Amino acid sequence: MQADDRENMLYSNGKRCSIQDEEVFMMNLLGEVKNQNTKLLDIGCGTGEISIALKEKGYETFGIDFSNIAIDIASKAGLNCIHADLDKGLPLEDQSFDIAWAGDVMEHVFDPIGVFNEINRVLKSNGEFYATIPYDLNLKTRIKTLIGRSYQEGVYKKYKQFKHHSFFSENLMRFMYKSSGLKIKSISYVLINPLNRKKIITSLKLFRIFSHLMIVKAEKIKTI
Repeated sequence: MQADDRENMLYSNGKRCSIQDEEVFMMNLLGEVKNQNTKLLDIGCGTGEISIALKEKGYETFGIDFSNIAIDIASKAGLNCIHADLDKGLPLEDQSFDIAWAGDVMEHVFDPIGVFNEINRVLKSNGEFYATIPYDLNLKTRIKTLIGRSYQEGVYKKYKQFKHHSFFSENLMRFMYKSSGLKIKSISYVLINPLNRKKIITSLKLFRIFSHLMIVKAEKIKTI
């Protein structure tokens, strides 16, 4: 099954892009609209729930996703969005957005560095980029590796497929950003409280080992 076929099937069967704690955290990082013409690109917008929330905050949003079913749903909700394969580039003009947003996207593309380069290209000078990136070197994954188990094993046994194509460490993520002309401003780590299963989001690096997700704020490096 092709990746877009799989996603189209899920969206046709009711999958929607719910707003999780990490999206709320990123929205707070993003803050209030600086001016009414602030253009925000929602990369991997899915059915548009996050775009709608950002639009309600005053941002001029534009979405892009590789599922034509998701784009059809988002369009019917009144969002400005297009269908495109991120690995083939962003069919958008240079320096056309103030902000780029990518939640749960980079682990699903085959060429993340290429996508990061494209994000740099479409961002205006000093444009901001907000993203969630998996942290795949957490303690749980390390223990599985130590005892000879693939970290993908459980997902394959349950779903017969695994949709993440890159194994992200923080160092690899930093390399990808730097090589694409994106300067990291802050990193926060998402972990699960073992007592109540609620998410904790912290910037303290000592908790990274327990984290499964990084929330990254970056900006386009200004060129002379």
